[in-house]
Amino acid sequence: MRSQVTALAAGQPLRRAVVALYVATSVAVVLQRGIIGPQHNVFRIFRQSFWHLVAGRNLYTAYPSEQGGAPADLFKYSPTAALFFAPFALPPYGLALLAWSLLGALLLFRGLTRVLARERAVLAALLVFPDLFASLQACSSNAQVAALIILAYAALEHRHQLRGAVAIVAGAALKIFPLAAIAFALLHPRRRRFTLILFGVGIVALLLPLVVTSPALLAQQYRWWYAIERSDAADLVFGLSVMRLLRAWFGASWPSWPVQLAGAIALLLPIGLRSDRWRDAEFRLAFLASLLAFAVLFNHQAERPSFVIASAGVAIWCVSPPRGTSAFWPRALLAISALVGLRTIPLLAVWVVMQAELYGWRVRQWRWVAGTLSEGVIEQRHRVVAPDAAADVMLPKVDDRGFAS
Repeated sequence: MRSQVTALAAGQPLRRAVVALYVATSVAVVLQRGIIGPQHNVFRIFRQSFWHLVAGRNLYTAYPSEQGGAPADLFKYSPTAALFFAPFALPPYGLALLAWSLLGALLLFRGLTRVLARERAVLAALLVFPDLFASLQACSSNAQVAALIILAYAALEHRHQLRGAVAIVAGAALKIFPLAAIAFALLHPRRRRFTLILFGVGIVALLLPLVVTSPALLAQQYRWWYAIERSDAADLVFGLSVMRLLRAWFGASWPSWPVQLAGAIALLLPIGLRSDRWRDAEFRLAFLASLLAFAVLFNHQAERPSFVIASAGVAIWCVSPPRGTSAFWPRALLAISALVGLRTIPLLAVWVVMQAELYGWRVRQWRWVAGTLSEGVIEQRHRVVAPDAAADVMLPKVDDRGFAS
């Protein structure tokens, strides 16, 4: 016990340093994107969306004088998201951008600390920092979305179904793909109860803009939103997704949805095939990491700032090797290859390994002989192996109903 307390105390300075790094980066972004440098169009679009909602104007049309004249300078989130931007529309631009940046950075750090042991959370926060910086520079919502997906997972792990539902719906109000986090409920009991809670929270969120607009105008906003989402879905050129990668390789022009459907099946298949491991906290954490990577790989609108979502999954996967994995450095090298700006291909490679581990495969041993990596013994495991007493495995305790405590 004394050694654990000593280890925690020793880790406090590094944890504070990482938090300070996140805060300093948020401040630097404000200087770059609003005080020393010009205001960033993305955040101007967020701020203006609230005023357009209140005024009953089309949220999804161009406003060149207010938010930029480029074809991409459009609001594409839900009407509920426009209402959520009210706290950032009222203060001056610099103060609002600081609050927005701090929200994304610190909420993501909080999410990591909720699902990982303290030391591993700090390491994961350092690994994800480069993509967090890119996301904050773009004034995007991707750090917030990543945090909400992780917090939804953490809430369900601790049996807080209402919190989990709120996190999922809030994320989906910004970008639709956080709805994939509903899959977390498949790993837990009382799924029907969660479905009812999620449905109720979703209805409230859909109707929430009625506090500032009329039913007729809100219905029209949803029609306009649907139209712009359909237009985006037909774009086969934009984005850094697996779909675009495959189209480039094969010179094809097929739509995105068949590949997205195949990816979703591949993501969910371990849940069906390995139901014996639902009670294993290690399995559920690995599924979280896989879902975060999936959310970017199969998002047809994925761009550079989006990769903070996948990077959070890669970081969680990197610092949480499965029991029975005897070497850390090959895993770290593979993870870093996906975190240093190489984008889609190395991220896809990591995701394939994530899925293989969910099916039960383990890299048991790596041997370095005569300057070459001579052998990787891969073993398929059909049962949960008890952790080695000497191993540094820090996972949540699991009760008899399959929940982490």
